[in-house]
Amino acid sequence: MSKFAECKLEHVFDIVVEFGADRTTFGPLPGGNQQGYTPPIGGTITGPRLNGIVVPRSGADYAIVRSDGVLELEAHYMLQADDGTLIYIVNRGYLVRAPEGAGEKNEQGMLQPAYFRCTPTFRVPAGPHDWLARTVFVGGGERRQNPDHSFFSYYAVR
Repeated sequence: MSKFAECKLEHVFDIVVEFGADRTTFGPLPGGNQQGYTPPIGGTITGPRLNGIVVPRSGADYAIVRSDGVLELEAHYMLQADDGTLIYIVNRGYLVRAPEGAGEKNEQGMLQPAYFRCTPTFRVPAGPHDWLARTVFVGGGERRQNPDHSFFSYYAVR
């Protein structure tokens, strides 16, 4: 293995994305898929490298619900760092539901997906947060309730 090709993960921040009741799914589309639309109503960002909020109603998750039950996630929305910097995130990934009667539950007792992973990219002005626009990230998600939200942990690939 080459030391130049080796990858390590560094935890950089977590995001809680809150959702309201306005979820929309329509279809079927050609090929049998459904189109989903779920806007965030807010949220928080906490971590060693970034803190701030999810800007309410600044975009949505435009998920494709495939006929095999897999959700192809594609979320577009705005974040705001504690210093006021606006950051545009595009978060792509997959959510694979656990088989009926199987799967693990979180501490709230909510059944979790069998797989919930993403690869976000960012657009950000030059300044203290522009490292986001030149770093590869991976993230893992968890569904939570009361209120309805998703929790993501993000890692910079080093």
